[in-house]
Parts: sequence; C-alpha cells; structure tokens
Amino acid sequence: MRLVNQPGAFTCTNEEDFMLRVIAAVAALAVGATIVHADAVASIGARKDALKAMGAAAKTPGGMIKGEVAFDLAQVKAALKVYQEQAGKLKDLFPDESKTGDTNALPVAFEKRADVQARFAKLADDAKAAEAVITDEATFKANWGKVMGNCGGCHKEYKKP
Repeated sequence: MRLVNQPGAFTCTNEEDFMLRVIAAVAALAVGATIVHADAVASIGARKDALKAMGAAAKTPGGMIKGEVAFDLAQVKAALKVYQEQAGKLKDLFPDESKTGDTNALPVAFEKRADVQARFAKLADDAKAAEAVITDEATFKANWGKVMGNCGGCHKEYKKP
C-alpha cells in the first residue's frame, strides 16, 4: 500500500482509497445486518416469552371458570397482574425487523401495528379494571371473560393457526 503524506494525516492514493472504502462499507453493512438480526431475534423471543407468560397465567383462572379448580382470589389477581405487565410490554415488541423468523405473527400484524398496539393497551386496561372489581367468585365469573375476550380477537386476526 502506498501512502501519501498530507499535513496532519496519511491518506491512500485514489485506487487504494477506493478499495479501503469498499472494504469498510462491506464491513459496516455486515455489522449492521448482524445487529438488525439480533434485534429481530430478541424481539421475537421477548414477544414469545410475554405471550407464554400470559397463557400460563390464564390456565388456573380458566380452570376456575370451568369449575375444574377451586376459586382462589389471590391467583386471579396474580394472573391479572401478569396480563397488565405483559400486555404493556407486547405493544412495543412488533418492530419491522421481527416480521420474519421464528414467529407466529402474521404479516398483517405489522401492517396493522397501530391496531395491535391498541389491542394490547385495551387488554392491559381491561385486566386492571377487572382487578379492581373482582372481589369474589361471582365478580370473577362476571368479569374474567371481558379480559379473555381480548385474546381471541388478536389470535384470529394476527396469529398463525
């Protein structure tokens, strides 16, 4: 490599300078692609974790609704807290770079991202409202379905079967 001395710095001649710039650009693109891929994998993983947490939280109250499990107010309140927390996180876990990969989200979830975000906000709000009014088995049975009804709408429109 031939270097040309200029005041305060060394620069390459035109041909060499061009090759170095091409190599630097390729390296920058590779690093950028790696970062975007890592962000997508992280978003998909966080999305799956949040949804699994909500599914697990709904299991016991679901059994209570069916009469398979004895009513337990503390477990209902804990499940509603999980829904509030996870729904709050989920609305931010649909970035464009997570459209593909190991995801069950349909492409329409990204096309209608504002609707998805609004649905998660409504789910969190409904879980918080239910937590405030559920005090016994009767109020649980009257309000649990309002919270769970949010889930089906998203699953039908935005989740792979």
